[in-house]
Amino acid sequence: MSASSKFLWGAATSSHQIEGDNTKNDWWAWEQMGKVETGEVSGKSTDHWNRFQEDLDLAAQMGLNAYRFSIEWSRWQPYPDQWDPVAIDWYRQLIDECEKRKLKPMVTLHHFTSPLWFAERGGFLNPDSPTLFLKFVKKVISELGDRISLWCTFNEPMVLAVGQYLGGFMPPGEFKPDCVGKLCHHILKSHVQSYDAIHRETKKRNGPWREEPIEVGIANNMIDFFPDRSWHPIDIGLSKVARNFFNRTWWDALTGRPQSFGLPWLIKKPPQVLEALGRRTCDYLGINYYTKGYLSWGSLTQVQADFPIQVKFAKETEPKSELGWAIHPEGLGRMMRFAQTYQLPVYITENGIADATDKYRGQYLISHLKQVAEAISQGVQVKGYFHWSLIDNFEWIKGYEPRFGLAQVDYSNFQRGLRPSARLFSKIIAMHQGYFDQPQIAILNSFTHEQK
Repeated sequence: MSASSKFLWGAATSSHQIEGDNTKNDWWAWEQMGKVETGEVSGKSTDHWNRFQEDLDLAAQMGLNAYRFSIEWSRWQPYPDQWDPVAIDWYRQLIDECEKRKLKPMVTLHHFTSPLWFAERGGFLNPDSPTLFLKFVKKVISELGDRISLWCTFNEPMVLAVGQYLGGFMPPGEFKPDCVGKLCHHILKSHVQSYDAIHRETKKRNGPWREEPIEVGIANNMIDFFPDRSWHPIDIGLSKVARNFFNRTWWDALTGRPQSFGLPWLIKKPPQVLEALGRRTCDYLGINYYTKGYLSWGSLTQVQADFPIQVKFAKETEPKSELGWAIHPEGLGRMMRFAQTYQLPVYITENGIADATDKYRGQYLISHLKQVAEAISQGVQVKGYFHWSLIDNFEWIKGYEPRFGLAQVDYSNFQRGLRPSARLFSKIIAMHQGYFDQPQIAILNSFTHEQK
């Protein structure tokens, strides 16, 4: 099997959630306003900025061959006319250390956080935002592009839009539904320009992945939606709308399907105005999958005024994570089979569980990897699986309580240690190296038996 076709067994992180001291972005400012549910602030986070070599050692110890991380825009460009050479050099060192450990980097350019100066100009509501973002992207290409073959421009753009102007769980946290479409339009334009720039301006290639083709895409959050009340016609309709609008719209936009449900709302302009339509502007589909969602129509007294739609992520009788998200591996299988209709490669860019005691994570890994193996056997071109997360992290509005890490972090002294589920993941990977690189149902069934 060639290096370019080797299945990627990886883990994922994001800059603000682990680095610490990202004082120049919009999330840091929001935390200081007391917007995190626990009252916590990210502070030093996991101190990954000073301990990144140790964290990459943990990845290598597990036998991973890939690592997804994000570049913190506010570190590179803390002010509109200033680039920080120290930050740029740190990311160069991070890639150096990935190469030493044979960890192929998947680089995410925007993972929810923006420089404070950019946010103060309106963020992605600003018509100039695609131009401002492209300037950052071109700087990354010029500094690191020769050593990166796998790119993710945006992490969960729909979640970002909903969180900022519908759900209130991301800065600025305003309820302005009319802003969601405009934000998505500018993010889409930013992605298209970034996609073209990465392919056009990456010239000479260096490093161990220099022969591999450049792949650019986004990581799309996918939820397996159901009606909360199976008999209720409005709940049934809402679940169908959500499946199309939330799960499908972005992929249709990136693959040039102009008749998509939701695309007119997303694009805001005739198809010929935005080059995204009519051509493909992604090389793979990235799936971030965690759980299911139950939708229902409620009275205005039950939810935020003027938005009487409720969503919950588990029913009382279902096994669930510490965040109350149902453990539902079948949904991942459905998302991959849906992705197959686009005839593009697929990466599972995030999949994981909040489980501080590690009670469920091992079986969660096995059950979801079995879905990956079954999808591959059915012809879905899944090229990699990135577990969320490599280490415990600052989980946005939920603070430090949720524990997603394969490696646990003691926040009193920043000591790390692999959880039992990480050692199980390591055994699964090792077993596959001797047979086939991609997940195999027979091998995963043997681990299921061992767990019983």
